[in-house]
Amino acid sequence: MSMQKVAFVAGAMGGMGAAICQSLARDGLRVVAGCPPHFRFKDEWLAMQRALGFEFLSEEHELADDRQLEPLLDRIEREVGPVEVLVNNAEMTHFRNVSALARRARVVSIEPVEGAYRTHVWLPTGQLRH
Repeated sequence: MSMQKVAFVAGAMGGMGAAICQSLARDGLRVVAGCPPHFRFKDEWLAMQRALGFEFLSEEHELADDRQLEPLLDRIEREVGPVEVLVNNAEMTHFRNVSALARRARVVSIEPVEGAYRTHVWLPTGQLRH
């Protein structure tokens, strides 16, 4: 298992998700790009990122149910390493138990609000930044 820090990005396989993944990779993190189950453009998106010089792992997930998030993070930790940064870029996903998640990773939630995006960052110390 690598000692490289790991980030999981929910809702990674769109324009803003790609930019987030690329930025995290440039900062030296190993990125696991999340997408919905059976996402038909997953292989194309990964190939496009490879052509741009980015080698992302992918993970299909259905995170509308918060109970699926912890087992997903546990699996990523076993296979890749502990998730240091957790980014919610999936519009339909809401991390309801942020305080528990913030104990294991920095949590970034990006939410569309009135035609713009609002970002919240929870640090492992429990602090909230806007």
